[in-house]
Amino acid sequence: MKNYQKNRVNEYQQPIGELVDTIHFQMIDEKVLNGQSQLRLIPFQRLDDVGNRIAQLFQVIEREPDERCWTYLPYEKPIDVEQLIERLSQNFGFENCIHYLIEVDGRLLGYIALMNARMTVGVIEIGNVYFSHELRRQKVSTEVIYLLLNTSFQSGFRRVEWKCDDLNQPSKNAALRFGFSYEGLFRQDRIYKGRNRNTAWFSMLDDEWLLIQKGYEAWLDEQNFDTNGLQKNKINDLIQKYLDSNMA
Repeated sequence: MKNYQKNRVNEYQQPIGELVDTIHFQMIDEKVLNGQSQLRLIPFQRLDDVGNRIAQLFQVIEREPDERCWTYLPYEKPIDVEQLIERLSQNFGFENCIHYLIEVDGRLLGYIALMNARMTVGVIEIGNVYFSHELRRQKVSTEVIYLLLNTSFQSGFRRVEWKCDDLNQPSKNAALRFGFSYEGLFRQDRIYKGRNRNTAWFSMLDDEWLLIQKGYEAWLDEQNFDTNGLQKNKINDLIQKYLDSNMA
């Protein structure tokens, strides 16, 4: 039986959930997260020289071949540096957020958030993802997710969520690739940009991370890539390998 399925019986012989210690739930510290290959995730509030740094990120945004990055986000492409700074400073309207600027080799190439934290139950979400054309389908983009998952679970969260428009197939594929489990469809969940959104929900639990983490670390290991930088093993396969090992 998996941990989330464990239960006990009360004095009326009714099955009830296991007790949970909620005292240790607290928001993640806004600190820089350091990865390999000169990757850094910098909380917006910790960013130095904001005007010039965000201007550099806006140049990356301006070079996008089209605006498909914003199709499934609740806002349009920023029109200028000032608007981008304003949105970042206001967390794009999301609650209980830390927005991280993705820096690779000294250049800002995107942003991503830990958001909608529910401190009373130990749940947080990875969302509002902008991976620029220079980040997409790169090794470093997977490491970004690894760093956020690792800091979330190290901070005591029990559950990390990933949600997206059900029509956003690339995001759903990414969630599964990153080791999240599909939980279901929330029909007519919200309206954005005047459109209906059915929301696909995915999650990862703390005890699952103990195994999934090993898959990430095996995938990120230099030995998993050839001299051309091509992966030898897919991250899905490595994650499943460790999950299956726990079932044996």
